Amino acid sequence: MDMLRLLRAESLKTRRTPLLLTHLLVPIAISGLFLAYYSYSPWDFHGKVTAYFQGLACGLPMIIGLVCAMASDQEAKAGHYQSMLVSTKIKIKAYLSKLILLLMYSFGAIFMSVAIFSMGFRELLHEVDFDYLFYSVAACILFSSHIIFYILHLFVSFQFGKGASIGLGIVEALLVALLLTGLGDAIWPFLPYGWSGHFVSLWILTSAGTNLTLLEGSIQTSIIWCLAGSILAFALSCLWFWRWEGRAAE
Repeated sequence: MDMLRLLRAESLKTRRTPLLLTHLLVPIAISGLFLAYYSYSPWDFHGKVTAYFQGLACGLPMIIGLVCAMASDQEAKAGHYQSMLVSTKIKIKAYLSKLILLLMYSFGAIFMSVAIFSMGFRELLHEVDFDYLFYSVAACILFSSHIIFYILHLFVSFQFGKGASIGLGIVEALLVALLLTGLGDAIWPFLPYGWSGHFVSLWILTSAGTNLTLLEGSIQTSIIWCLAGSILAFALSCLWFWRWEGRAAE
């Protein structure tokens, strides 16, 4: 019951902030831009789909850095984080409620973007090679491979401030793009910045009927690292926040 109450309180706090609006407008803008470009682009079908999802994978770290900075700044301005630190009994629950709400917003934003793109791509541009199930799974892949980013950016935002979170997001976006090139072929399974772009690219190849037998070892390794890394990051973040006493507001 405490968690539900805290989640409701968190959602009420974000109603009059840019946080919710960002999760609503950015997906619409991204999908609209890609659909507008694809309406006259000479690219083939698979090139368009791959570029869209890889573009989302590269852009998400910047968006995550921004929204986590907003969430931290909101707490700083509301009373120097005291609403989250007022009681050790609910301290972790307060942190979890904020993380869960951000993940819920992220899930909704990613699915909204993919839904708008898939409907426009199929119904308006008549590109129907992949069904809606493909796009739904791709959205789940993007969301699950970015959970660790929310954990990292909440830590950075609370500990070092909003500027650090936004700056880190920009650097991460560049790393995601870099690991999608040949430079990341051998190391992407071990780095969070390589997971989303490669996972969704592999899903596209699988859906197109490409045989990925030679890549099974890398795929299994990357899934294990993704799950283990996310769980470890979550556990460490809870331990850190339990000991955290706040910082001076910016």
